[in-house]
Amino acid sequence: MSDVPIDLEKLQEFIPFDCLSESHLKEICGQIQVLNLPPARVLFKRGEQSDRAFFLIKGALDLTDASFQVRNFPADDDENYLALDNYAEHTVNAITKEPTVVYGIERNKLDLLMTWTQAAESMLDEDDDSHERDWMDALLESELFSQIPPQNIQALFVKFEEREVSLGEEIVREGEAGDTFYVIKQGKAMVTRDQGSKAETLAALTAGSFFGEDALISDDPRNATVTMTSDGVLMCLGKEDFHTLLSGSVIRKLKDAQIEEMEEEGDRAVVRLDVRLPMEFKHDRVPGARNIPLNELRRQLKSLEKDFVYIVSCDGGRRSELGAYLLTEAGLDAYVLDRGKPKGDKQDKDEKPAEQA
Repeated sequence: MSDVPIDLEKLQEFIPFDCLSESHLKEICGQIQVLNLPPARVLFKRGEQSDRAFFLIKGALDLTDASFQVRNFPADDDENYLALDNYAEHTVNAITKEPTVVYGIERNKLDLLMTWTQAAESMLDEDDDSHERDWMDALLESELFSQIPPQNIQALFVKFEEREVSLGEEIVREGEAGDTFYVIKQGKAMVTRDQGSKAETLAALTAGSFFGEDALISDDPRNATVTMTSDGVLMCLGKEDFHTLLSGSVIRKLKDAQIEEMEEEGDRAVVRLDVRLPMEFKHDRVPGARNIPLNELRRQLKSLEKDFVYIVSCDGGRRSELGAYLLTEAGLDAYVLDRGKPKGDKQDKDEKPAEQA
């Protein structure tokens, strides 16, 4: 592993990083390992299980398949836009031919990021301003909301209500019960806490900052006061919706054998939907599946036939769960293709900021 900074421009040449905002790219850089490998070094072996995705940044590899056919694969190859041999069990041996740089990231973390990002994009219209995107981006990067079940992400954004606020207005007061979670869409605020006869300033909040979740989760009183230091706009989520979304919804899953049985019975047409990005789908096409990327699915719901049964798939599971949720909310009969629980499904947790009220 190396301390060399991540080359963001190079990273954006790969799917799925090419569709991420600058803030998301910077966020994910902390999750990437930079591997500087000498010639003749094995990156991975055929048949080896791997929970990481690898991206060839510089140098070249020899990829050897089960028939011992060797393919020279340099970093400037026209097909070098996806993760190398992107399967949970590798199908080739990968050995460096020259000094080589590879970026590695856990598949689970990458899948979670893609689920969140495409969910937010599907809620935005072409004429939405930067404020609309900024407050959503703040949630995508937070520890708290990375734990929300994927099928609840779309409903999360829908439930927020906009509220105009004024300079000097106290949004939450220390010691009071909490009933709302807030995201600053526009404006600035200050977080303070009583220290005897004085108020200690804990943090200054700007557009994209959020607060109020501690009291909702713990049911303890507010642990700080938040006061607007300018006029602004807040996005507000009520306590009941907050808890409902955290608890998640039940998503129905079917294994391949169950789906085949459903197709053979022939009572209703079964449609397989792959919600990955088009280039991902092109690279690893599911036989008979129709590709509707997750960030386009919401816009196409009205064109889907309600008499059909929809089986939704992706590569890591989260995008398909969200896709099935959207279909179900639209009155369609949807299931998730159950490929088993991904390795390393437990999420890493970053340290929680102390200043959140």
